Amino acid sequence: MKTTIIRAVAALSLAAAALMAPTAANAYTDPAVVTVSPSVATPGGVVTFTTGRAAFQGSEDIAISATGTAAKGLALASVTTETNDTLRSQAINGNLNAQVRFPTTAKGVYSFTFTGTQSGVVLHASVTVNAAGAPSAPARGGLAVTGFDAGSTTGLWLTGAALLAGGAAVGIGTVVRRRRASKS
Repeated sequence: MKTTIIRAVAALSLAAAALMAPTAANAYTDPAVVTVSPSVATPGGVVTFTTGRAAFQGSEDIAISATGTAAKGLALASVTTETNDTLRSQAINGNLNAQVRFPTTAKGVYSFTFTGTQSGVVLHASVTVNAAGAPSAPARGGLAVTGFDAGSTTGLWLTGAALLAGGAAVGIGTVVRRRRASKS
């Protein structure tokens, strides 16, 4: 019984410590951040996706995937096809430099994925298409926004503190009970 309670307290303490520890997700570095210019496009307009550093191999082929309203109508700006399901570009000295033309029916947010066919490097970006061309949301590239911010972790901290307090209460209760039992 004595070792069972000690093990339970130790397990609760370890669980609380694990909740309080930072995660390994912070160790990941993005291979490159995709810059979108202009950050908000217009229907029928052209946007340019670039990277500030070489994320791909030399002149590697880059498969481009896009998701959004009328996404099948997207075309590379240098290609005059009406519909293109598998857009492709080519890295220039490892850098992304792709111009994409939106169809005249484009609207909303478009998510782009750029995948190096040899290196396997995957980059992400999104573009908002507005009829007026006025910024409604900035274009974003690089790592996806995941995890918690400081404000949303309050509940996690309170839970960890409650676990620690509960473990301490169990430990103190065990010590008090044993002392009473030994005095009897």
